[in-house]
Amino acid sequence: MKRFFLIVVAIILVSSCSNGLNKSIIEPLSVDELKANMKDSTFVDFYSLVQEMSDWIKESDIRQAQYGDITYRQVRKFMNHYEDTAYFSKKRKVWKEEYDKVYPNYDQQVDSIMNYWRDYTEQYNMDSLVTIEFSKLWKEYYSYSGGIRAVNIGFLITPLKGKIDQLVFRYEMKTKVNNDGSISVWNGHRCVASAPVSSPKVLYWEADYSDEKKLQHLSNEEVKRDYDFNFEIVNVRINGENYEDKLKSVPEPVYMAIKYCKPDNNYYADDIIKLLIDPNYQDFYDYIQPFIEEDMKKTDSEVFTLFKAMEKDNDD
Repeated sequence: MKRFFLIVVAIILVSSCSNGLNKSIIEPLSVDELKANMKDSTFVDFYSLVQEMSDWIKESDIRQAQYGDITYRQVRKFMNHYEDTAYFSKKRKVWKEEYDKVYPNYDQQVDSIMNYWRDYTEQYNMDSLVTIEFSKLWKEYYSYSGGIRAVNIGFLITPLKGKIDQLVFRYEMKTKVNNDGSISVWNGHRCVASAPVSSPKVLYWEADYSDEKKLQHLSNEEVKRDYDFNFEIVNVRINGENYEDKLKSVPEPVYMAIKYCKPDNNYYADDIIKLLIDPNYQDFYDYIQPFIEEDMKKTDSEVFTLFKAMEKDNDD
C-alpha cells in the first residue's frame, strides 16, 4: 500500500512539472509544454505577457539576478488573483463604504458650478455674434499671359448683435462627400478681419497653394456644389471686449465638460471637484489603488515588485 502511494505521488509530481510552469519566466517553454497549457484558452495572452516580462528582465544582469527565479506558476497565480472579479467586487463594496465616509457627495456643488459656467459661456458664445459663409471667388490674372496669379476666397461676414471691431476665425475647405465638420490643426487657415464690420459684408482672403489648385478652374456655383467650408471662431471683439479672453477664464475641466459631455454624464466631475471644491479630493479609483496594491503584494511580493519595477521603467 505504501509503495502504491509513493507511485501515485510520483505520477502527480511528474505530471505537474511536465507543463513547465515551474520554470523561470526567463526560460521559454517548449512546444510540448505550450501544447499542454494551451488547453486553457487564456494561456496564449498570459504567455505573451510573460514573454514581455522575460525580454525586459534579460536586458540587464541586475534584473536577471533580481527576478530570474520567478516562475511561470507564480505569475499565473498572481494574475489569476488579480483577475478574480468576484473577490475584488466584494472588496470594492467594503472600500466604497469607507470612501463615502471620507468624501461627501459633491454632485450638487458640481451641478451648481456647471450651471454657472454654462450660463457664462452662453453669454460669451461667439457663434451667437456672427455668421460666416462662403460667398464667391475673386481671381486675379497676370496681364501679360492671362494666367491666374491668385485666387481669393470671399466670405460673407454677418454681425448678429451689433458692430464687430475685430474678427479672428479659422476655416478649412472639404469636399461635401468627405466632410466630417472638423478643422484639422495642420490644414486649417487663420483669417483676421481688423476693420470694423457693422453690416453684412464680403471680405476676401488669399487661398493657400493647395486650395488654389482646387479652386482656380472652378466657378462660384461649382464651389458651392462640391465643397463645404468649416469655420471656427477664434475671437470677436465688440465694444473693446475680446470674447476669447472672456472664455479663457472658464476652468479647463469645466470647459471640457461643457464641450464634450452630456449634462447627465460628466466624466470631468472628479477634476472639477479637485480643482474648485476640495484640493485634497481623490476619486474612488485613486483611493482604492493603495488597497489593491497591498492586496496584490500579499499574494506574491516578488511578482508584485517585478510588475512595479516594469511600470516605473515604462513611465520613465
